[in-house]
Amino acid sequence: MSRSARDGRFGGLLQSALTICCVAGCAAIVHARTLYVRAGAAPGGNGSRPAPFDSLATVEKASAPGDVIVVMPAPSDVPPLDGGIALKPDQSLIGGGPPVNGAGPLAQAPRITNSDPHSNSGDAVVLADHVAVGNLVITRSYRGGIYGANVTGVRIYGNNLSATNTACAAGLYVYFPGDVPVLANGWATIMIDESRGAGWVSVEDNYIHDGKCSDGIDILATGDAQVQARVSGNRLTRLAQGPRMRSVLAIGMQTRDHAVLSVDSDDDSETYIGSPEADCEGLFGNQTGGSLTWSIDHNTFAHGIGGGSCNGAEFFTDSGLTTTNLYIEHSTFAYDPGDMIEEDNAGDTGSVMNLTMVDVAVSHTSFPTKLPPEPKFTDIQYMDNLGRCMDQYSWGHRVVNNLRVIDSSFTDCYGDGIGSDVTGGTFVYKDTTAVGAKLDGMNFGDAAGDSVSIEVQDSSIEDSGQYALHFANHAAMSDLLVRVEDSRLSAAKGAAIVAFDQNGTTRHSHIVLGGKGVRANCILGGARLAAEASGYDVSAQWNWWGRPQGPTRGRISATHGQLRIDPVRRSAPPSCAAGR
Repeated sequence: MSRSARDGRFGGLLQSALTICCVAGCAAIVHARTLYVRAGAAPGGNGSRPAPFDSLATVEKASAPGDVIVVMPAPSDVPPLDGGIALKPDQSLIGGGPPVNGAGPLAQAPRITNSDPHSNSGDAVVLADHVAVGNLVITRSYRGGIYGANVTGVRIYGNNLSATNTACAAGLYVYFPGDVPVLANGWATIMIDESRGAGWVSVEDNYIHDGKCSDGIDILATGDAQVQARVSGNRLTRLAQGPRMRSVLAIGMQTRDHAVLSVDSDDDSETYIGSPEADCEGLFGNQTGGSLTWSIDHNTFAHGIGGGSCNGAEFFTDSGLTTTNLYIEHSTFAYDPGDMIEEDNAGDTGSVMNLTMVDVAVSHTSFPTKLPPEPKFTDIQYMDNLGRCMDQYSWGHRVVNNLRVIDSSFTDCYGDGIGSDVTGGTFVYKDTTAVGAKLDGMNFGDAAGDSVSIEVQDSSIEDSGQYALHFANHAAMSDLLVRVEDSRLSAAKGAAIVAFDQNGTTRHSHIVLGGKGVRANCILGGARLAAEASGYDVSAQWNWWGRPQGPTRGRISATHGQLRIDPVRRSAPPSCAAGR
């Protein structure tokens, strides 16, 4: 059923469908009941529809595992039900009335909150195993909107959540090399925290908005937890970074120890995330160990707000043995003041990060201050946060970093279209005001033995402020594979359209741009060089360079290596077509 059709039937079928589902799925529950509660109800109610309970505490005490609790709508001038509620296994907590997850005002709604830090730690809803939470308006809770620890079989859907974490409590901490929690985030509006056993959760079709100190949706997997999650159809907007917090995440995933986290996302959106000078993130992954597999389809990110560390999507592995498999398809990322997408691997020996992008449109990155022209050789101080459309970075030790870009477009990038660096060293963390550890510096490793691959196919990289594609190595790395086919790289304003440079060493390298037939690239325009190679042998044959004779001699630069462009293509290939 389509989302619109489902929403149209939401009000009439929600309660009965969930009641049947709950009772049928819980064979041990013989006498499951439906209990009602309403803000502003007369005291002394018995929990029936005509005489509902008047508080969450009362209905929580009266309920049993397997019961359905219905929060009845109340007028907007009636204060929401306060104090929060801790669910029991197999219960359903459902808001009555029409769907509440739209953006319009609601004259009556099933509203709840928790302003008491001593009740359920200030969370509005505390989850249990095999529960459902749907169609509620949750606002201004002291800490979280919905929180679950070591739960499974959970459905959270169709809710409207806003302005949670009024206490501005820290929740997820971003770990940096050395396994140190450096960046604190506000407690998430919806947080799932799994540290043992197997778990399954679904977070779908929620509207999360207008937070002053809260992440949107965070899922943490630690210990030996094995978690499967579906995070789909959620709209997250206007989430600000709180005071003393160092980051704000719309959707965040974290693994540590030996945990395994598998996430399936579809049709989520993150818009206007951040605040002045914030480290804002649309999609975020942070790992110090374990495995993260995240499939992202039809995602929309737009209008990050903050400083140069804002990202539409950042995936960052810290020290520790990690595996990361990321798939982004049919998605758009637009308008961000930092790197739009980051694939950064600082793991220990054997850590592998794979990112595949198919039909992804990235556009309009910027930067809060004017940056100088990107040098041929960078260092640890310029590892990322340069306004790139796509940033790939390796700085661990014997790690593997793979990037595949298929049928995608990168347009109007402030920095590189695709910028990739391999380096190591120590970074001095100058800001010691963060909630959490204070560091004098972080050792990112030596990058020795790292392996990197970049494959671009049927794609376009246009109008970048620096390079369209730039790879730079400063370490004793192991393997490098770069392959660009049937793609358009044009109008780069930096030192070159494409460049491959190193002042380190690479044991094995294979760099191929184009080839006969349909593999030919369209490489044209640009303010300075068309192609540059320093310390590498590059095959760039059978490409179109804007004219039948190929590029002029002054547009090609090769130092301590070879850049082979002959034979050139004599006419424009299909990759030159507008709109690639």
